Amino acid sequence: MHRTRHFLLSLVSTLVFAIIPPALLGGSSNTVEYVGGTVKSIPANSIGSFDFNNGKRMRFNYGGIAVYQLEYDQITGTDISKAEGHHILHKIPVPVFNPNKRKETLSVHFKDEAGVAGTLNFELAAEEADHVRHMIDIMKAGPQNVLSSQSSDWWGDKYWKTNRNKDAWEAANPPNSQAAANAPSATK
Repeated sequence: MHRTRHFLLSLVSTLVFAIIPPALLGGSSNTVEYVGGTVKSIPANSIGSFDFNNGKRMRFNYGGIAVYQLEYDQITGTDISKAEGHHILHKIPVPVFNPNKRKETLSVHFKDEAGVAGTLNFELAAEEADHVRHMIDIMKAGPQNVLSSQSSDWWGDKYWKTNRNKDAWEAANPPNSQAAANAPSATK
């Protein structure tokens, strides 16, 4: 009885430790892998992350302390393509059943200071690829262009006079100080 209980407990704990950690560790969506390109200063298959906190440069932090920086002005375009999946014996493709583990390749095209065209290819989670591409587009446009491209119209402007639409209200309804001065005063 004691032996059977010990065996079952060992079996269950082995299964728990064999199944749960890969499920938890299997798909960190913030990791980005540099899979190649024309930049030789980044080692192939380097794991890292993007940093968009600098308004002038995109940063790829990899290897714990190394950083590759690319100015947004130098970026000429981006492409997203389906990443090459895993294959059995380098021939038979293995299907990916978990959509969170599906990968895409983000290619960043640029021209360096000398005008030479270059490419950076990153493999990352599919849902992150669109986000990174959108962030590059926003940062390339610059904060002043992003703000100016947004419409300043608000549906409440035609109903309420506020500080932001005060000039439009005054232009539509010019103050007539003479009419107010000539109006009879109110009596009780």
